[in-house]
Amino acid sequence: MNTEDQDKSLTDVAMERRRNRSKLVALFSIAVVPMMIAYAMFFYFPELIPVSTTNEGELIQPPLAVATLNLVDATPIPPGVWTLLIPVAGHCDEVCVQRLYLSRQIVIGLGKDADRVQRVALHSESADEPLLSLIETEHPDLLSYDYDALALTSALASRSSLGAMDEPVILLMDPNGNIMMLYRFDKIGMPLRKDIRHLLKISNIG
Repeated sequence: MNTEDQDKSLTDVAMERRRNRSKLVALFSIAVVPMMIAYAMFFYFPELIPVSTTNEGELIQPPLAVATLNLVDATPIPPGVWTLLIPVAGHCDEVCVQRLYLSRQIVIGLGKDADRVQRVALHSESADEPLLSLIETEHPDLLSYDYDALALTSALASRSSLGAMDEPVILLMDPNGNIMMLYRFDKIGMPLRKDIRHLLKISNIG
């Protein structure tokens, strides 16, 4: 092979490598860019989301920091995963029992992604014996923290679209400690699980 043929061969190889590199970049863009755009819209530009595809819960805008809860416990809520925050009183009535049950079923229903979501009971007062027994027997994975219910209610009330927290709810906190969604009782179940599935799908955190 003469020098001219060798140069031509090297040029062909270089061009082929550039083509392959361009294909990889294009494939990467197709896979990652839409996910990044969807994530950014969900968290930072919710007003751009079409009404037909809006989330099931109520967006807390701006999100509340976990510090808003004024946790009594010295140990913080474990970060790095999505968290269902379940405010409860010292006694767990029928609606409270239902919320705990539904939250457990939601996590179980996530299948292989179940370990990306944790549940936390927020106690506004010391739990009585029936509630402690319920948690021990039926919800051994449930984390429990004492918190300042008045501080949370006040912070939510300052978000005009939410009003005061005057009914049973579940709050969703992202892996970075931002309380960003509120679910009223009629949305606790399939609607909440639908939102979590969507978030787990588009999120590269938690």
